[in-house]
Amino acid sequence: MDATEWDTRYRLAREAQAGQAGRLWSAVPAQIVQDTVTPWTPGRALDLATGDGRNAIWLAGHGWTVTAVDFSAEAIGQAGTHAVEAGVSVDWQVGDATTWDPAGETFDLVTVVYLHLPEPALRTVLARAAGWLSPGGHLLVLGHDRANIGTGAPGPSDPGILYTPELLRSSIDPSSLGASRVMRCETIRRDLATDPEAPGDGAGYALDTILIATA
Repeated sequence: MDATEWDTRYRLAREAQAGQAGRLWSAVPAQIVQDTVTPWTPGRALDLATGDGRNAIWLAGHGWTVTAVDFSAEAIGQAGTHAVEAGVSVDWQVGDATTWDPAGETFDLVTVVYLHLPEPALRTVLARAAGWLSPGGHLLVLGHDRANIGTGAPGPSDPGILYTPELLRSSIDPSSLGASRVMRCETIRRDLATDPEAPGDGAGYALDTILIATA
């Protein structure tokens, strides 16, 4: 889907709630994102492909100075409304994750959550994101695992845009991270009853892939 198609999808979600700022996704990050980030000292964060801003808003509410980027202007508009409702400030930017550049800025945390692209484009995004980390900074990537297709859970059905641990691990160029290491890279199980990706996700589970690397 291109930016125009995502604009339409976000707009329809908003209009379905009688003109209010509706939500296409859950209002809070996946629990694994919250659990992973909470022990880290807040600093500067970048949320790539932020959508309607759930990760960025949560980070800002926990002390991070956040820049958030998405190529859907409608999503960024809704994210701004959600941020006002939450009482937080985020630097919202309309930009394509495959081409956006921070103009020399670096970050203590870069999050890439449920960004699904063809493999060459995803590898490029992740390698670039790793290169934007400050010394000691963290890269956190989370998305649907290819094995998720077999669960019946929501998510893309095209294996060509889904994740595997091997794909994520091999997408990180060690030279861009200096003396870095991959702290975690594996398939995880997410309980949809307690940790949905979107409103309406029912009981059952989904399989995601997570990567956490540090510079």
